Amino acid sequence: MIKRRQRLTIGSVAFVALAVVPAWAQLRTQHIPGVVGLKAGTAPPPHVYVIAPLFYMYWTDTVRDRNGDRLPLDASITTVAYAGGVNVVTTKKILGGNYGFQVLAPVGVNNRIQGTEIQANPGPGISDSAVVPISLGWNFKRADAITSYTLFIPTGRYEDGADDNTGYGMWGHEVAFGTTVYLNAAKQYHAAAIASFDFQSKKKDSETQVGNQMNLEGGIGADFLKGGLTTGIAYYGGWKLTDDHIEGFPDILIRGRNKVFGLGPEVQLALASRNTVYGFLKVNYQWEIFARTTTQGSELTVLATFLVPPLRVPTP
Repeated sequence: MIKRRQRLTIGSVAFVALAVVPAWAQLRTQHIPGVVGLKAGTAPPPHVYVIAPLFYMYWTDTVRDRNGDRLPLDASITTVAYAGGVNVVTTKKILGGNYGFQVLAPVGVNNRIQGTEIQANPGPGISDSAVVPISLGWNFKRADAITSYTLFIPTGRYEDGADDNTGYGMWGHEVAFGTTVYLNAAKQYHAAAIASFDFQSKKKDSETQVGNQMNLEGGIGADFLKGGLTTGIAYYGGWKLTDDHIEGFPDILIRGRNKVFGLGPEVQLALASRNTVYGFLKVNYQWEIFARTTTQGSELTVLATFLVPPLRVPTP
């Protein structure tokens, strides 16, 4: 029986940010919303997990103002990104929780949307990377908990004012706290939430600085097939806590702090054969049902992780 499935701290680890037109919207952080999903507050058991790959697609044709009205703009654009990495969870205890760390590096991104410009086709290139130097996970009788710190590193191509940037030219910091609550003694049914907070440096060679943001992600779901299949509804939300500062644009042009909320189905399947677990495949699709001062679209995430070495599950 697969009693505890792995869950990556991808909610704290992201490499593409999305934002829109300067007169109507604000910048966003490097955090990708919606990747975490079900069991967001549960850390995986001690092991080595290889991420290969994380595929992310976001598309939109709509920009909303602070009142929710659609703006008469041509905002049709699709962002596609790929990443790989490794997540290591150890048996070492800190404050009673298992210590882990993670590295996620973008393999490629096809375009970038930024608050001061929409670069629909800058050409392929590497975007920004992320490192989680510390992640702690706890397991209790009817709940799990997790906390982590993420450092976003500006490894992508970036020059102030350039029209072919694939990175964001800034350092980012994120702290996250989450929990998964089990709704019955067998832990089949669960509800989860993880809150993260993002803080950014000024952009390279510029006074432009992204405001601080809060993200809330999670889901409500259930496990089937002895824990080999998990499905349910995942959600994400993002709220800007402080104003952006965009060099060269008066503050009056930034009309409201951007907010967004997305919702949709998620499925995760254990890749197993003959009592051996090789990895997990997770797919979710979420529609943004609420947006203010930002784009409104939908996103698809496909995440494959593999255990090194594969895990042998004892037969009953």
